[in-house]
Amino acid sequence: MSPTTDCNPKVEIPSGPAESLAAQLSSMLPEVAVVQVRLQGPRTLWPHLGLTAVHASGRTLRVPRAKAVTIARWIIRSFPQAGWAASGGHAFDLRTAELRGLEV
Repeated sequence: MSPTTDCNPKVEIPSGPAESLAAQLSSMLPEVAVVQVRLQGPRTLWPHLGLTAVHASGRTLRVPRAKAVTIARWIIRSFPQAGWAASGGHAFDLRTAELRGLEV
């Protein structure tokens, strides 16, 4: 075994598209644990992207509007099979790269 074997630790590379998206969003939103995405805003009858960023402790964090809309679009396009129009929204966990439905 060479003496330089331990000098270069292996970097964890995301294996799938959901993991890649979670890694990218984690770097963009460092304090966020879960991102909640809705197609309908609470006060609108028409489609209106809504994004809520939630810290691990449960408090919401402010995300600028342009960044929120961009991230919401990335998540919706990454999970087209999720039935966005028929649901009340979904939560994307950045720690586990899992998408789950929001309880209404």
